[in-house]
Amino acid sequence: MRAREGKHSLDLHGVSHEEAGDIVHQFVNAHWHANVELHIITGHSARMKSIVRSVLKCYDLEVFEGDPRNSGYIRVQTWQE
Repeated sequence: MRAREGKHSLDLHGVSHEEAGDIVHQFVNAHWHANVELHIITGHSARMKSIVRSVLKCYDLEVFEGDPRNSGYIRVQTWQE
């Protein structure tokens, strides 16, 4: 897991599927109420994306699949519109 300076992103490359859920919970909790967009970098692993989406469901947040050029991350909106 690597943190990026100045960005609210979590890179899950190199993290096992077994550890991913706990790490995502910690990341979201650390940025709860921050009113920022979070990026969770999953790579293209369908299983990792599924684990991350399962965790994010607990928080009832807006979740989006990367962008048209890069689907290897999940964007999370931490504010409600």
